[in-house]
Parts: sequence; structure tokens; C-alpha cells
Amino acid sequence: MSRETRPVLAFVPTALHASQVGAWQSDLTTDRTVGDATTAFLFGVDPDEAAHGLPLTSYTQNIHPDDQSEFRRKLASVRDRGGLFVIEYRTCPSPTDVRWVLARGRYEREPLTNQMVGRGIVIDITESKLDGRVEDRAFFVRPEGAVPTLEHVASLVLEARGEIDELGEHESSPLRRAVDALLWIIGRTLALRQTEPVERKRQMN
Repeated sequence: MSRETRPVLAFVPTALHASQVGAWQSDLTTDRTVGDATTAFLFGVDPDEAAHGLPLTSYTQNIHPDDQSEFRRKLASVRDRGGLFVIEYRTCPSPTDVRWVLARGRYEREPLTNQMVGRGIVIDITESKLDGRVEDRAFFVRPEGAVPTLEHVASLVLEARGEIDELGEHESSPLRRAVDALLWIIGRTLALRQTEPVERKRQMN
């Protein structure tokens, strides 16, 4: 991962940390995945190392053993050819802790370098699983093509966050706080949209 990409995810916005919404960026050519402190927490990796970039296996090795093979199988085509994905799985940040995460992201080729790069967010949904919804798992993979509006907005806002960091804006500046708040709202909206179809299904039954 190039040095220029680090400011995008090197520091955790207070709003994102409080809501347990993390952001990540992965370069498949260099095998470096940069994650903010929330992402590092959910996968049990060192936040400073995550900010500089780690091999993808440093994260995936802490996916729950029962979810690892399915995770790899479902994401293989999207990582190879590009596209959008939404997937729910468990992580084990420590031997005594199991977290449920909802991951949403997109892999696409950079126009200048032709390198495959992935960007997205992970949302801690552990609390929503405490009411017995363990079997209700989100899964959606869309190969390269049209992108749903809100996911596209999330991608653009993440890019805007990177540009703002490059301007040297302080974490408490109005501009930084505004974009961080927008990321938080998008993350929560995505999480709520995921639970709404399940709620309707339960009500119908």
C-alpha cells in the first residue's frame, strides 16, 4: 500500500469508533490491507500495524474457523474480477471474544495502474445477534457492473475523507467532523437496511 493511502484510514474518527463502523482498503498486487482502529479491533490486529498495512491473511486468519472457507469461496470471484459484496461472518479478535461483522465493499481496477483495489466498511453487529438471529446471515455478491446508490455514495465519501486528510485538516476541524459524521450515518443506514427485510419476514410469519 503506498504511503499516500495511509492518511485515509490511519486515524479513527470518534463517531465511527463509537458506532463500531470501520473502514479498510486493500491492494491485491502488494498484498497490503490498511484498516482503521475499529477494523483492527474487530479482527484482533495491532492498530498501528493496520494503519501502515498488513497482509490480508493477518485479518482473515482471525475469521471464525467455521466461516473461513465459505468466506473465501464467496469472495473469490469478486476479488479476481471486481465487483460489490455484502457478507456477514464472525471474527475472533481474541481467544475469548467472538464478534459478528457485516462487511460491505467493492473491488475494482485502478484506471492508471490496472491494480485490483478493494475498499469498504465493516460494521459490528454483535448486539443484533444476541436476540437469536444467528441463522439470518446477509450475503450478496454482484460482479463488476452497476453499484447500488448508497454503496456508491459510501465509496465517494471515503475518497473525500482521504482528500480532506491530504489537506492537513485537524481531527476536530468542522470539515473533518462533518465527513466523519456522514460516514457514521451511512454506516448505520446500511446496517438498518440489512435488518429491515428480516424484520418484515418475521412479522409476516
